[in-house]
Amino acid sequence: MNVEFNSEMVDSKDIKDIIDKNTEFKVVKDMSKGSKREDILAFNLSVEINTLNDLMEDDCGISELTEDELFDEYLSLAEEIAMDIEQYVPDGAIMDIKAYKWDKSDNAIKLIIIIATEDTTDLKLRDIMRKLITQVE
Repeated sequence: MNVEFNSEMVDSKDIKDIIDKNTEFKVVKDMSKGSKREDILAFNLSVEINTLNDLMEDDCGISELTEDELFDEYLSLAEEIAMDIEQYVPDGAIMDIKAYKWDKSDNAIKLIIIIATEDTTDLKLRDIMRKLITQVE
């Protein structure tokens, strides 16, 4: 799917490849068409728990956390490191990221990232995110 950002056409496949090759995230699914919008790119991502554990080792004692605390830490850290994807998005784009699940069968945290034109309002971004999370759950 192609989306125009500042008069430049961007293919969702190109962004998918960039994320897969340059970040610790794996694109599980291109959700751009499923958003039913022509002005956004959306992806379902995953990041391995081992990657998050490596990053958390220095900050806190993982073994001392309850499962609920660990879950919260994983979601927060996954969203935080996903912000690094911003360096690969086109000029004139904004992002929204939401970690929503600890998939124990894959040993990964699942996230959704939306890359939208900069004239998309925060309210519209939240609405799109809500719809996409409903699709994946």
